[in-house]
Amino acid sequence: MAERLQRDLLERGLRPGDRLPTEPQLVERYEVSRTVIREAGRILEQRGLVDIRPGRGMTVSTPDGSAVARHYSLMLGMNTTTFQQLMETRLIIEVEVAALAAERRTAADLDELRASLERAEGNAQDYQVCLEEDVRFHEILTRAGGNPFFSWFMDPVNTCLRESYRDEGSYLASLPQTFAEHRAILDAIAEGDPDAARRSSREHLNRVISQAEDLVPAPEET
Repeated sequence: MAERLQRDLLERGLRPGDRLPTEPQLVERYEVSRTVIREAGRILEQRGLVDIRPGRGMTVSTPDGSAVARHYSLMLGMNTTTFQQLMETRLIIEVEVAALAAERRTAADLDELRASLERAEGNAQDYQVCLEEDVRFHEILTRAGGNPFFSWFMDPVNTCLRESYRDEGSYLASLPQTFAEHRAILDAIAEGDPDAARRSSREHLNRVISQAEDLVPAPEET
């Protein structure tokens, strides 16, 4: 039922915010029980396709990759993948995204990147602020690449990275390097230099990978 409902949703060209028919209408249309409709709705909600709220029924959601992020977090939590592997994925994608951002960024993108970096630098002793701005910097960079698929790939990765950092002391100690590397990436993007953006991004991410054991301690053996 979920597959049929999803197919119909797409074929009708519904957009984020559009309401689906009410539960009684769906029951009548598909000639199934309320239980079947509710289960199908729950599955589509888990996929991030719809939002279900009491009194409002189902509306089409804005895709944001959150369902993918949950899968990535589950894989990390079950120790079937590692932080280093996640960072390798980020490295392969983000280096080229940074190069495209240097070609496609807007003035607004640059303003957001600068504001994020400056807020982090101004709160260098605040772990939570710096971590949020660290992740936000990379999310803005990804959007500046000018392709929404980049965010679909990278935002879940960034979400998992935010959840993976556990050693506050090591993270704060690495901030001077992070700030300098982010500044180099920002300068390259602002100058419209794809090669410099690619090089700066690669250096930054390789450094984080090299310090992975300090930033994300290995899980304890049981």
